[in-house]
Amino acid sequence: MLANVLNPKAAAIYLTLVPQFIAPHQSFGGQILTLATAHALLIALWLAAWTFLVRRASRTLQKPRFKCTAATTTSAVLIALGIRSAAT
Repeated sequence: MLANVLNPKAAAIYLTLVPQFIAPHQSFGGQILTLATAHALLIALWLAAWTFLVRRASRTLQKPRFKCTAATTTSAVLIALGIRSAAT
């Protein structure tokens, strides 16, 4: 949260977008609280989705067959890049 609060880009986005969602004749604090709550819920949903995906991917990444395939593929790519680099 601190990184997001201190990020100048995040501040610029909020300063340019928030006024579009604020009604001038209603309570400012209540509207900001509603927007902040919606933002927090969206971020929580986004992070929960990433947590689910990373957890699921970690199971696949831990399998010996995947590790062997990944090592073979990356080795072939590095050898190909080395040959290409040596040829130029």
